[in-house]
Amino acid sequence: MIVNDPGKEKIMVDRKSTFSLFFVTCVFLGMYRPYPAPGADNTLPRDIEFRRHFSSYNFGIDWEALVDLGNNPILNACIEAATLAELESLEIPDLAARLQKLQRGNLIRKIDQHYHLNFPAIIGKKQAKLGKIVDRVSLELLPIAENMTGQIAAHLKGHEQMLYHVVWSIVMDGPVAWNTLDNELKKQLGKNDASITGTMWWKYPNHRYRAGTNSYGDLQIGQVRISWSLSTPMPPVVHAVIKKYERELLQSTNTGKPVEDLSARQALAKYGLVDSKGTGSLYVVDPSSEIARVCAEVSQAFAKEAMKHIDVQQTAKMLGVTPVQALVVIYHEICYELLEQLAIKEVLDVPEVVLSPGARTDQTYRLISVIDLTKLKSLDQLKSKLNL
Repeated sequence: MIVNDPGKEKIMVDRKSTFSLFFVTCVFLGMYRPYPAPGADNTLPRDIEFRRHFSSYNFGIDWEALVDLGNNPILNACIEAATLAELESLEIPDLAARLQKLQRGNLIRKIDQHYHLNFPAIIGKKQAKLGKIVDRVSLELLPIAENMTGQIAAHLKGHEQMLYHVVWSIVMDGPVAWNTLDNELKKQLGKNDASITGTMWWKYPNHRYRAGTNSYGDLQIGQVRISWSLSTPMPPVVHAVIKKYERELLQSTNTGKPVEDLSARQALAKYGLVDSKGTGSLYVVDPSSEIARVCAEVSQAFAKEAMKHIDVQQTAKMLGVTPVQALVVIYHEICYELLEQLAIKEVLDVPEVVLSPGARTDQTYRLISVIDLTKLKSLDQLKSKLNL
């Protein structure tokens, strides 16, 4: 799960749960343009809000240190390495304590006399080269993504508003896709131990369609998945509301009767989880249903096809990272670009709240699904049905 404190404004970062947990829930568990370089001389603004460009995949860091704006100047300085004297020139109070916390938190490290980020920064020429590869691969995959989206839409009758969430968080960014990528990576590298493990990176600028998925397995009924972007309400906050009023929300969704408790109705209405009449509008998925089967199939097929177009070793060499890091980074960027192109072609309706800060938060329900694990009879039968 993504670590985030609902009491503070924090950036969401990409982290996937372990495959074993998700396999229980299967899946539910102008055209192309060059990416701009930061500047002609590849210099970066010194006041970048660092946290908004950081991504992590199953890697433990000190999240409090990351989102502490007092550390922003230090992290910005470390993008291209900085000596202690250079950091002292920033006149940051308690610099020594902050450096110690950032080092202990896996965010920076000291090599000889310089402080560096503890993860790759994809900027300047590297970012531009990555953008060209992403454009090419996305162009090749777009027809497949269009067909995939059409297949999913055909099985969402009555829930058409959920298409973006299903395409992104359940198919592209879901556990079946990541497990498939993991298997295909082993084949491409010829190494059985080349598993996708924890990694993190920093990229500037962000793709406009950058997104992520938070998953929480603490509901009585099962697991909730929440799509997010830099513009959406924070998943931990939304999850807390769902968990608090789970009984009322599910009862209303299942019976079609309005939520009676006024405080529950008001809290849920903020995120569109009840309609104007107070009736629950939560998207609940039966993991043995036809839509689950279809999503598992297209997710696996999409990930396999994507790997045919990604040269992991070449990308790793270009970015100066490991093959695992390269795959995680480029796959995310390809998916972001495909989401944008699907939206441009009007194949995919992206909720306004995903792209526009301050947009109506009552669209948030379109970014949420709950996997009803009470419908799950047998994990082995489910794996067999979905060819897992």
